[in-house]
Amino acid sequence: MIRIGIVDDDKASRESIHQEISDYARLHHLKCELSEYESALKFLDSGDKGFDMLILDIDMPGMSEMELAEKIRETDRDVVIVFCTNLQQFAINGYSVGALGFMVKPVQPYALNLTMDRAINAIKMNQKRNNTDSDTKFVLKDGTISRLVSVSDIDYIEVRQHYLLYNIKDSNTGARIVIKNRGTMQEAVERLSQYGFWRCSSSFLVNIKSVTAVSRVNVFIGNELLPIGRTFKESFMDAFSRYLAKKGWEDPCL
Repeated sequence: MIRIGIVDDDKASRESIHQEISDYARLHHLKCELSEYESALKFLDSGDKGFDMLILDIDMPGMSEMELAEKIRETDRDVVIVFCTNLQQFAINGYSVGALGFMVKPVQPYALNLTMDRAINAIKMNQKRNNTDSDTKFVLKDGTISRLVSVSDIDYIEVRQHYLLYNIKDSNTGARIVIKNRGTMQEAVERLSQYGFWRCSSSFLVNIKSVTAVSRVNVFIGNELLPIGRTFKESFMDAFSRYLAKKGWEDPCL
């Protein structure tokens, strides 16, 4: 199932794009779930997450779609973003938020079909990369020993002074080990954020796939509780909700 959101204040434009995508899906035997929103604020207020693709009208009252795209990119690096606009001079700005491209209004079927071809390829690449993340391995120094560690085995990283403490579960024995490396939180973020690691506080970087529960103030990883810092709460909760949505699980009431 491919989830696509259309954000446009022009009802006729939304309905036209919706119909064209539905026709494309039938032709290519794709299962698509389409949702429409009449403004950026309506989209944000809906709380809907887990989209594979978003089509955004760039010329909107209130919060612009560029501002919306920037907010989306704070917590979602994978969703495919396509802009619709009748203002061609503004379309180039879309690439600053990693947009796939843009379509000029009124959107023609041929242009939409080409865009959908590219979008579906990008979505498949995202899915393939996410499915192989667990096979990615790093070498971590553990005293005089160099350990080969799978990304999926790292539950979280804690920073203490000038050291990073990698909290790891042994996939073979189930035992938990801690590997201490010299480094900074920024280095850990740069290394692991692409694999679904998110900061829940200034001291902890968490593998979102290892989270077993959340409350308003804590992240649970098995029996361990990690604090959620005020600065990181919104982005972490949003990332966790999107993870659940993409898995098809119910979004928690946070």
